[in-house]
Amino acid sequence: MSEVHVRRIDPYVLTMEVNGKGVHFEIDTGCSLTVMNEHMFKKIWKDAKSPDMKPVKIYLETYTGDPVKVLGVALVKVKYEHQSCKLPLVVVGGNGPSLLGRSWMEQIQLDWKEIKANHKADKVKHIKTENMTLQQVLIKHENVFKEELGALKSTKATTHVKDNAVPCFFRPRSVPYAMRAKVDEEIDRQLKENIITPVKWSEWAAPVVPILKPDGHVRLCGDYKLTVNTVSSLEQCPIPKVEDLFAALSGGKQFSKLDMSHAYQQILMDDESKKYLTINTHRGLFTDNRLPFGVASVPALFQRTIEGLLRGIPRVALYLDDILLSGSDEADHLKNLDTVLNKLEEAGLRLKRCKCMFLQEEVEYLGHRVDSKGLHPVKKKVIAIMEAPTPKNVTELKSYLGLLNYYNKFLPNLATLLAPLHELLRQDVC
Repeated sequence: MSEVHVRRIDPYVLTMEVNGKGVHFEIDTGCSLTVMNEHMFKKIWKDAKSPDMKPVKIYLETYTGDPVKVLGVALVKVKYEHQSCKLPLVVVGGNGPSLLGRSWMEQIQLDWKEIKANHKADKVKHIKTENMTLQQVLIKHENVFKEELGALKSTKATTHVKDNAVPCFFRPRSVPYAMRAKVDEEIDRQLKENIITPVKWSEWAAPVVPILKPDGHVRLCGDYKLTVNTVSSLEQCPIPKVEDLFAALSGGKQFSKLDMSHAYQQILMDDESKKYLTINTHRGLFTDNRLPFGVASVPALFQRTIEGLLRGIPRVALYLDDILLSGSDEADHLKNLDTVLNKLEEAGLRLKRCKCMFLQEEVEYLGHRVDSKGLHPVKKKVIAIMEAPTPKNVTELKSYLGLLNYYNKFLPNLATLLAPLHELLRQDVC
């Protein structure tokens, strides 16, 4: 029986002298340029003359595809061991680590032997390939199940508002008395977790729509269709079709379903966007510090972000905050699960343990029952179709047709059978 040493390895780091100052860099062969964030740039040279920074036209993006704000480039004197040369240092926004990219590696010969000798790896975790258990995987990634709100590292969400946008301000709506306590409870939670911040004044304000969730809690949604949705540019990312998602799971024997805790709120907003997302409640004005519900571009933005994070992992289906994964056998399944959990944990995201399911023979996902044989309709939805009352108006007919069309893959010749009903939707008939 073979044994694999699975290491959670810290970044490879080295120190170089840059314009007379010692600077720590993470070695990143995937980064073409050498970059430093603006905060670190100012901090290092706060007591000395900082390198001259000049504007430059460079487009950079994070691993999730989000653009990185480039502030400029500085020509700096770099010393490493016996080598010395002048190299371009790109200064960017955000708070990410300083990255030593290929642009410097081509000019400086790195002492990899010393770098590896000084590198401190995390404790090795021994996992037997044939006996790799679910418990071992979950213990290894216990941080991803912490009962705290996660925060995606290295990138923030941006709301792109048109230059000629006129601010919109709406008064708060009255909250039904029966929901007042639950709404207050949710506001208190969001204040405690720094999801929202109270403000005294704002040009923008959307009323809130409290939505009662199945677990009895309330979701606060800003009615942004009245404000920012009318003047913002939509994020472009196609939401995957159900058929394409299930095709990715083909050949899977067992299934694990992962649920992200307060998924959208695990992505931070950039400072400039916050003013557009102000909500007006019975307790006053609040700005959103994290991705809120109700903004039209949020689903596409979230899908693109998490897709970028999990891209390349086999047998993984992602639909917004619902992650479903599988494997050709149990060992392959656990390997994929380990990889997904590792990606989420490294990114700073959190899962809701009580809502996750692991190594199931069948699961419900997006209104379908999934097992090793493929897709099946969910029994309760079939009953809902069979017991649905006869439609009495256009609205009820559209609702009924939508219910049937969701399962059209299981209903041969459905279009032909429903043709008479679609005729009833014609304006001259109704």
